[in-house]
Amino acid sequence: MSKLKYKIRAGWEYRYIYRNGRRKANRYFVLYYLKNNLGYSRFGISVNRKLGGAVKRNRIKRLIREIIRLRDDAKQMGLDMVIIAREGMIGVNYKEANDAFGNLIAHLEA
Repeated sequence: MSKLKYKIRAGWEYRYIYRNGRRKANRYFVLYYLKNNLGYSRFGISVNRKLGGAVKRNRIKRLIREIIRLRDDAKQMGLDMVIIAREGMIGVNYKEANDAFGNLIAHLEA
């Protein structure tokens, strides 16, 4: 996910997606999503300070970025997505997180 075109960077974009987008959740993630007209998806990641110190939060962000990097189905949906990590993400392994994210995006209505 290192390409800038796949990232949501501006604060106003996050707020716009929160206000106007739809929401799906499971025990690991809250996902806000909104259709865009770009032909590819963009992603924003948010990890609250309640989840731990900087080391734990950065590990969670790295895990989410890796899930997105390897999921071509998510990149081709044409959505802006803000992924918020929940407390269940603390100590979770890659396979569990990837399966949970896959189940979440499989049930999106655009």
